[in-house]
Parts: sequence; C-alpha cells; structure tokens
Amino acid sequence: MNIDIIDKLKFKDSRLGYVKVNDGSAIILRVAIVDVRVRQEASPFGAEFDVNATGGISVYPSEDVLSEVKDKPVLEPGKTASEGWMRVNIVERAPAYEEVIYNDDRVGKYLIRIEIEPVMVSKNTQFKTSRGLPLYVVRWVPKITWSEVQEDSK
Repeated sequence: MNIDIIDKLKFKDSRLGYVKVNDGSAIILRVAIVDVRVRQEASPFGAEFDVNATGGISVYPSEDVLSEVKDKPVLEPGKTASEGWMRVNIVERAPAYEEVIYNDDRVGKYLIRIEIEPVMVSKNTQFKTSRGLPLYVVRWVPKITWSEVQEDSK
C-alpha cells in the first residue's frame, strides 16, 4: 500500500450526535470519514471531492422498550427483519460530524466535513439483538462540505 494515501488525511474534529425518540430510548450516532479522492481539480467550489464515509448507532433503550423485547427471539447473524417495523417519532436530535484536513500536491489543502442529520427512526417489534437490545434503524441525511485551508504567511 502506498503510504502517501494514508498521509493525505489528518483527523481534525469529531462529535457524536444523538436522537431521543418518543418511546423513551436514546440512540447515539457516529460518522467517520474513511477516504477522500479528488473528483475534479477546478469548480466553483475549488476542487470537487468524493468522500467515503461510514456511520453507526448505539442504542440506549428505555426500561419499557427492554421489557417489550425481553421474550422476543434473537435475530440470527446475517439475517434481516423484513416485518415488524414500527416508526417512532424523534423528540430531540443533534447531528454527528467529523472533519479532516485533506492535503494533496495538485489541489492543495482542504478542510472536509461530513455531518449526518437524523431524520427518521424505526424499531422492530418482533426481534431483539444477541445482547437483548431492541433493533432500531436510523435514517440520516449526509451533508458534505469543504473549504480550502489558507496557509499562514508567517
């Protein structure tokens, strides 16, 4: 592997997000930038980038929700639940984000940010995880922005 690829990205800042839903549960959100590639060297926004990111959630269920799934079967690894989904309303939310500095000899240095804003949540009423937790799915909207980093003249 060419080490230059890894050295192009420097972690700058990150913040966990969260969703509180009307069944009393809280869900933590995390997003991470895995890779950045130059798509176009010149545009109205400077360079254009393809940003490869991943995200995940961690569920903190309410006692009521835990009791709802205590006698439900465990969803087998590799299987997906196609039935039993119920929409839950978001009562409070905060986006998660990550920022990196991308440095490229051709286009220069950019601050690249991805933010995920949670917009919908569903839980499954027929299965639980192997840890005994309810299954939740969060749909979020990714927002990707970048800006050229100006070097200090000192």
